[in-house]
Amino acid sequence: PPLPSLKKYEELDEDELLASLSSEELRELESELADIDPDDNVPIGLRQKDQTAKIPTGTFDRDALLKYWEDENKKLLEDEKEKASPEQVQGRMDRKSAAKESHEEKKDESKKSKALVGTKMYNSPKGLKTETRRTETMTSNVEVTPERPSGNPIVIDKALEQIISDDPSMIEVNLNNIEDILPETLLRFADALCTNTHVHVFSLANTHADDRVAFAISKMLRENCSIRNLNIESNFVSGQGILALFAALQHNQTLVELRFHNQRHICGGKVEMEMVQLLRENTTLLKLGYQFDLPGPRMAVTSIMTRNQDQQRQKSLHQVINSWPYWLLLDNISLELPGQK
Repeated sequence: PPLPSLKKYEELDEDELLASLSSEELRELESELADIDPDDNVPIGLRQKDQTAKIPTGTFDRDALLKYWEDENKKLLEDEKEKASPEQVQGRMDRKSAAKESHEEKKDESKKSKALVGTKMYNSPKGLKTETRRTETMTSNVEVTPERPSGNPIVIDKALEQIISDDPSMIEVNLNNIEDILPETLLRFADALCTNTHVHVFSLANTHADDRVAFAISKMLRENCSIRNLNIESNFVSGQGILALFAALQHNQTLVELRFHNQRHICGGKVEMEMVQLLRENTTLLKLGYQFDLPGPRMAVTSIMTRNQDQQRQKSLHQVINSWPYWLLLDNISLELPGQK
């Protein structure tokens, strides 16, 4: 449609038109003009119409307002005290004092428990998201000494001799939370376990183990055929040391649980992706103690663990079936003789 002609508005007298408007119409016109042509100096997020219609009663006095609130609060407290009987007031005071005493007793007990635990934060459920009963070294029968606050009762030299001699009674090596153990001692343990055939569990959590120890354990996993559980959580192993352990899993068919969470060095997304690639070739690992940062590697590892668990379950089922007497299997087989249907 053709545009309307605007020539008739060109000859209007604006002053005469504005003079004929009432006060309300003028306010409405100002409001409309503010929307059509806003002030560019004011940011868009701060542009808002003045909606305050009340006339101000005076200047704002913050001190007077605070004093008014304090006076009103005092009045409310006095009214409550007048309504409450003396017995109720005394009962409230007794309850408050009893609660304060119980709170102080709980604080003293928590301080004592923290002093007894020492470096056992690794085994505490609040210390890490992942925990294992196997790595606990604080027991009621073990006395905590100043020389070894962790309470780990293992005798290092004796345990090392038992590993070297391949003692059948030595099936678990627990070095968790030992403060004064040297990295060279950990290297000796890893070297001794290369030829050991009876140790099934090797734990060295919170022992300040570094990449050198991780590389030695990687070499041990390539040669050892008995260790099923390995725990190196809460140490100083970097991503390179972790990848060395995963590379060793391609040559190991006995390890079923590996825990390496809470390291001083962050692995990062690239290392996590390489973990997944190395773990795809392994079919025996069933548990992995580590919290992945990226959702992709986390889902991939979960799928791999499920695959390995299913294969292990099927393998166990086949072993059970193969151990059955042959006559139990024949009961489920229908034989057809010639000439019979």
